[in-house]
Amino acid sequence: MKKYWNRGVIVLGMIILSFSAFAQTDSTDQDFVTRAIHANRFEVAAGSQAMERSEDAAVRQYGQMLVTEHTTVLEELEKAAVAKKLMLPDAMEENHASILKSLGSLTGNDFNNAFKDIMIKSHEDAIALFTQAASGLHDSELKSWASDKIPALKKHLEQAKALQVAPKTDPSPSPAAMADSVKILKL
Repeated sequence: MKKYWNRGVIVLGMIILSFSAFAQTDSTDQDFVTRAIHANRFEVAAGSQAMERSEDAAVRQYGQMLVTEHTTVLEELEKAAVAKKLMLPDAMEENHASILKSLGSLTGNDFNNAFKDIMIKSHEDAIALFTQAASGLHDSELKSWASDKIPALKKHLEQAKALQVAPKTDPSPSPAAMADSVKILKL
């Protein structure tokens, strides 16, 4: 009987230790996955909006690139999350939805300028998120995956900065002020 009791205690101890390690890994890795999925969903939605609303060929082309590349990244991330038994967020983050709604009310050069400013801020935030993940995640595969995505995010940032858009056409608040007013992108 004592032999079974000792085995039971050992097995229970191993279960508790493995659960503790899983919980620690799960929370850091889960937070990254959630934030990265939100960020990529936002990029896809914003890119789609640019393709639909902008009359500027460069803005539409940039939007198409965002849709294509961030959809691929999103699919990879969701597949990895499922394999690692991490939860996928089911809805768009509220602040992202608010930004998209505000952006959707703009037209012409006002839309293009706001879109450019938002994409710059969004990619700066994404680079920070992925850089932190590349050194701070517990899961080595997710850590490596995040590190591998940083160069593309930096390229997207530079492409957003390089967008040549005409000046605003109305005296409404600047796109930067609009972005600040909705507390843009808490990635």
